[in-house]
Amino acid sequence: MSVTLLALARFTLKGPYQAALAVGLLAVLAVFIPPMSPNTVLGVLLASFCMLLSCTLVGLIILTQGSVSGLKAIGVSILGITLVAWALINAPELGLWTALVQWLPIILLAQTLRTSNSLALTMLLGLVLGVIGIATQYLVWGDLEAEMIAQTVQRMGSTNQLDAELVDRNVQLVQLFVLAMVAMAYLLFMLIVMIARWMQASLAGSAGFGQEFRALSLGKPAAAGALGLVLTSIWIPQTWLSSLAFLMVIAFMFQGVAVVHSKVAQHKQAWLLLGLFYALLLVFPQAVALTAITGVIDNWLVFRKKPVKPDDENEL
Repeated sequence: MSVTLLALARFTLKGPYQAALAVGLLAVLAVFIPPMSPNTVLGVLLASFCMLLSCTLVGLIILTQGSVSGLKAIGVSILGITLVAWALINAPELGLWTALVQWLPIILLAQTLRTSNSLALTMLLGLVLGVIGIATQYLVWGDLEAEMIAQTVQRMGSTNQLDAELVDRNVQLVQLFVLAMVAMAYLLFMLIVMIARWMQASLAGSAGFGQEFRALSLGKPAAAGALGLVLTSIWIPQTWLSSLAFLMVIAFMFQGVAVVHSKVAQHKQAWLLLGLFYALLLVFPQAVALTAITGVIDNWLVFRKKPVKPDDENEL
């Protein structure tokens, strides 16, 4: 899988036409696949993968060649999505919305990483964007939860014929989704930027990304703010505070993951231990919370040795 991704990355970086072709084709496929797929779930999964890969390539282009090259590739992609969406679902505005919602955060984050050489600063900018997203969600789209609950119940059919427990469970899932929506977007965008950074380092034959990630620290001010916010959200049950708390948990989960990586990096069974660790993160919410707590207190207790600079400081 990694070999295929790196081969695609090399093709994308050959020139502006190759970059526009790779990013544009993947973005168009993301729109084209769902309505043409015989299996809805499979279609959505394939479309999501294409869009994520398209975003990752945009991040890679910006990290290696700058925002101008990235914007050129995005411009072609917007045109392609607009034409395909217009022809298939009569929604030409989809191209512009894709650029604003999916590619704009990637542009800002990747350019910040390229300019600052700091993964921590990039993640903190992502937190700022997340806070803006949550403010927009609750100030502009305050009835989102009610709309989604109504749609969910409507799709389930008549509530008189359904098990009340099943209805309540689905409503709770919708409420949880709305609360964690921006936090999940933050997780996704940061993973995209990190994969793009890994691609850049791998193509350069450098171990810089691994060293950067294992040294990740968001700092005491951010940790204190996150701790205070989470405690406040527990004492004051406000939905927007809960959404902010979810966002902070995801951010410091990354630092906790960095601590784990640094501790097991030299172990003979490192990959096995990390695989078990990630399985726990996927299955148990308590593991996510514990990892985030580790990330927060690491800013004071310092579980790792002094951060080591990447081998190639000019790699970014």
